[in-house]
Amino acid sequence: MKKEKRLDKTSRLIISEMIKDGRVKYTTLAKKLGITPAAVKERVERLIKNKVIRASILLNPKLFFPVTGIIGVEGDSDCINILTQKLRNCPLVISMTKTSGMHNLILHIVAEDMQQLENFLNNQVRSEPGIKHVEVNIGNSSVVPEFYPIRLYNFEDKDHVPCGLRSDDKDVCINCPGLVKRKSK
Repeated sequence: MKKEKRLDKTSRLIISEMIKDGRVKYTTLAKKLGITPAAVKERVERLIKNKVIRASILLNPKLFFPVTGIIGVEGDSDCINILTQKLRNCPLVISMTKTSGMHNLILHIVAEDMQQLENFLNNQVRSEPGIKHVEVNIGNSSVVPEFYPIRLYNFEDKDHVPCGLRSDDKDVCINCPGLVKRKSK
């Protein structure tokens, strides 16, 4: 078993404050911690270098994707491997976790509406050979987190959407962000 890495109180406070506001000034953090802004900067850079944190932008899903879904998938191992590869780049998938227990795979997705969610389920999940059971829990707004790392692709490939399907394939999700972006140009 790997030795568990621990964060000290200073690093925890820095991370906590940066999660609330990624643009918080090092001088503000330094005052709270009683250390210099240079020390805060050094800690942040070390946390990034050690892959403890990563800077990114989060999107408010309520503005663009008011429907959320948690999908539990039970399938054979080949099917689950195929699904994880197929859905890895799907802009609608927020997170994907292989699990044990009742489901082999848990997906957290966003959608513009119920039609897009149903289309995703039918064309991307239920249609895969080896699926035994799919359980869907639908929500309309996230309480925590308030913002998600939603991938809005600037997809250059004219023939394919982010998941790898051909853009004219019958199984492409309705309003796929990769397809819609291209059509609007």
